[in-house]
Amino acid sequence: MKKGTLWVLCLFLVLGIGLFALESEYYAKTLYIEKVYPHQLGYKIIYTTSKLDIAEAYIPHKWFSQSASKDGKLAKGEIQWGDDPSYPYMIIFWKNGKFSHLRLFLKKNMHDISWGSLNPTEDLTDKFNIEEPSLEF
Repeated sequence: MKKGTLWVLCLFLVLGIGLFALESEYYAKTLYIEKVYPHQLGYKIIYTTSKLDIAEAYIPHKWFSQSASKDGKLAKGEIQWGDDPSYPYMIIFWKNGKFSHLRLFLKKNMHDISWGSLNPTEDLTDKFNIEEPSLEF
């Protein structure tokens, strides 16, 4: 009798904890990067979508500085440099359904196969002049 009561009590306790958990205001999505192209205005990112298609995103350098924010909030972007085998990838965060910020996890060795180079004569000013990334999933 005691074991049965204890079992039921534990079951309710475990299941009941989920009822009191707070739902986060953030939503995050991880995208795996195929190639990173540095540019004087930012990074051109070639990544894989969830449908295994290839897509591109342009991430301005100004997003990675604290002064990029007009209202004193944190920067829109962070870069984590490293050698982890899972690199390169990026995580995009939305807060209450609106773009918040992103994190790039990039290989610190720029001779790595994940790094590429862009044609220096190509004008990409319009593609880097954005307030939030245009992404395909």
